[in-house]
Amino acid sequence: MGRTKWRKPRGLHSKMRLHRKYRPKVVSIGFRSPRAVRDLHPSGFKEVLVHTPRDLNDLDPKTQAIRIGHSVGTKKRQEIINVADKKELRVLNRGV
Repeated sequence: MGRTKWRKPRGLHSKMRLHRKYRPKVVSIGFRSPRAVRDLHPSGFKEVLVHTPRDLNDLDPKTQAIRIGHSVGTKKRQEIINVADKKELRVLNRGV
């Protein structure tokens, strides 16, 4: 499940290359987010993907927030949330 890389539209009759309004926008240089806020969650925290309660060790509650993996079951998810609450870590997908 890899991300498809951006490929510039080069076709002779490509509507995207011609910047037609009903087609997706073509990316252009200069619209990247500032380096200080790049890769941050909108809440301002750095996201860390977690699958087990052991993954919560060595996390900083002031700068990092956790996102529980989608394959984690209900029992382990509740265990991760309880440990995160004790360590005062923010859970981004608490599911409540």
